[in-house]
Amino acid sequence: MANKTKKRTDGRIQKSFTFKGHRYYVYGHDKKEVERKAIARLQELEKGILDHDNPVMDSYYSKWASNRNGVVKEATLRTQEHFYNTIKLININGLRFGEYRLADVKADDIRELQKNLLNGGNSEQTVNDKIAFISHMFHDAVKERYIDYNPCSPIKPLKRTAPQARDTIHRALTLEEQSAFFNAAEKSNYYNVYRFAILTGMRIGEIGALYISDISNNMIHVNRTITRTQSGSYIIGDDTKTWHGKRTIPLNDSIKAVIDNQKAINKILDNGKVASINDTLFKSYERGLLMATPLDRDIGKICKRVGIKHFTCHAFRATFATRCIEANIPVRTIQELLGHADYSLTMNLYGHVSDDTKEHAMNELHIAI
Repeated sequence: MANKTKKRTDGRIQKSFTFKGHRYYVYGHDKKEVERKAIARLQELEKGILDHDNPVMDSYYSKWASNRNGVVKEATLRTQEHFYNTIKLININGLRFGEYRLADVKADDIRELQKNLLNGGNSEQTVNDKIAFISHMFHDAVKERYIDYNPCSPIKPLKRTAPQARDTIHRALTLEEQSAFFNAAEKSNYYNVYRFAILTGMRIGEIGALYISDISNNMIHVNRTITRTQSGSYIIGDDTKTWHGKRTIPLNDSIKAVIDNQKAINKILDNGKVASINDTLFKSYERGLLMATPLDRDIGKICKRVGIKHFTCHAFRATFATRCIEANIPVRTIQELLGHADYSLTMNLYGHVSDDTKEHAMNELHIAI
């Protein structure tokens, strides 16, 4: 830094210096004042360079999230914002994680973050999801040459100790549970939703976003789902949950009967109003968007009434898949009906056959020895 000091005609002292090839000026009434101002200005410039080349995590996240606007779905942005707002407040070695410099984060810091998240009441899967999110940020920082190495790379995911949802609340119903539930659900406001879900394997968000115009040519055309905006409100989106989620499901007599019955109910609830082709087939009882939360509450009450182990509305999708497997429908066909990217996902999620089915299979098995 080359320094030049001179006295101006107005009596003030002028000091100039160069930084990164640019000249800067400060002014004061005496040498002490200009020296103080020069040091302060230089520190500001150095901090600016530091913030640009090695920003704090809060600054980098803000820029990273902004660059993802319009690239990923709003619901994804909202989830990631929630993750970061949890993570940034965690204190590691006396410093809030959001105040760490990007290049200063080490693998040991990520391990401490992992421990803090687990001790804070997060499940193993949630901790793994949050660390994966942070790893995604660091991965992009490597690609943008902010850093040379992703500190999350050596971190191993936590082993799950709790049973997966597919084995509990999202499990496939047994034939006995299925029969008992639907017998008890006949008077529910959402009886047709439950029937439609188990007959088609569609997600509740897809059912709630199904327009009457999506049912044509003896097919259900799954084109969109209910999604959440970055601000947290629910809307009918322009697309399905994933690219493979866009699919067609052929109608059978059971599905047609549910559709016809629901159209008749809609006419009563809407005071005889003729439905538009752009109306959704299924709505909440209050005639708003169909959401999973009130359905799950209703299911819980029915389960309690008939003595069935609690499950959520997603279990209808698992039950549909399992009944398909039990009926020897080809896995490739089930995959396409469910809108999965590949059959291994279908089998890993829903390939559980009931004990009764296994018992029947073993009784039918004859091996000559």
